[in-house]
Amino acid sequence: MKNLLFLGIIAFLIGCNDEKSSSLPNSQISFSEELSLDFGEVGMSSEIPFSISPLDQKNESFLVFNTFYRRLDTVSFSSKKMRLVPGVEVPKEGPGSIPGFATFSYTEQGILFFTANEFYYFKDGETIKIRMSEVFSDGSKSLKSIYGYDVTNGIFKSASFKGDFISMIVKDSETEKYTLMKYDFETFEEIPFSFDSEQISKHRISFDFAKGSTVSNSFSPYLTVADSVLIVSYPFMNKISKIGLDDLKQVDFLYESMLFKTQKDLPEQKNDFKDLSEFMEINSRWSKDVNYGSVYRLNNGLLYRIVFEAQDESPKKFLELFDNSLKKIIEFDLTAIQSKLKPFYITVEGKILIQSSKDPDEDVFKYYLISVDSAGVN
Repeated sequence: MKNLLFLGIIAFLIGCNDEKSSSLPNSQISFSEELSLDFGEVGMSSEIPFSISPLDQKNESFLVFNTFYRRLDTVSFSSKKMRLVPGVEVPKEGPGSIPGFATFSYTEQGILFFTANEFYYFKDGETIKIRMSEVFSDGSKSLKSIYGYDVTNGIFKSASFKGDFISMIVKDSETEKYTLMKYDFETFEEIPFSFDSEQISKHRISFDFAKGSTVSNSFSPYLTVADSVLIVSYPFMNKISKIGLDDLKQVDFLYESMLFKTQKDLPEQKNDFKDLSEFMEINSRWSKDVNYGSVYRLNNGLLYRIVFEAQDESPKKFLELFDNSLKKIIEFDLTAIQSKLKPFYITVEGKILIQSSKDPDEDVFKYYLISVDSAGVN
């Protein structure tokens, strides 16, 4: 049986304000029954993070990287088309090989494999390797790294199905500067964009555990390509920025919330730790505070993001809905409907897939599909 929650009720709960309530659309959401896929059949585990990328614009089918067999399998999460099919092994050595990678993206131009500092793709039967430090060589020895993907979800929305380019965030390890880049499979182009460097610096925690080696917290911004618009968000605060590739105009949004904090508490200490253990303790407290996920497209008229409350015994998960201009429509508590939820979420055929934490099974991937009916929004 579906759990049903009218957003009008939530509007009452979070505000009891006539002006706010009257401005809200007549909307509702519903959870499907718990669904499941047997990952064990193809040698995967539901408990180990995996990289995933949609195969089509409607998010009907996905490629998922099977780390046990180093294989790209095909999966469909729809209740009517549910399937998981073994795919082709990604060669590690020899012609057309791809070394280890952190995530990948499927595009009309092919599959791109990303590591921390480089990416690979196939062209005319050959493997093309793009190393950031070589492309953006400035005479220094500083490392240039790729950022923008949400490790929790294992998905990197670096490309649009309508476009012939990819986008990424490149960071200079020496200057700590972030740069927004566009690549059309021939040349790179810098997109003029102002990251919130002040807040990034305030939330960065680092420890130098060896000469030339530094470990830090997960504070770097996320990137989502939505057609011809690039969307940048941050894991530690609710700020979202967008820039259109047509006019290169940046617009920043700082949203109010009645349900959760608008940013993490600042870390008690940022550096100069006496040892790794002290760093880990401070980093753990910062990481367990409220966390903001990546922004994804839900359908032609809506985008969304899930926000995670401080990771206590029963952390809450909140859903924010935005229109195409990134104006926030409403927010509400998902755990008021279903309390057993994990952080993993993606878009599936105009619905939100979120992983279930009820009765965990290493071989079985359990999840819900959340339907959003927003009358007057689309």
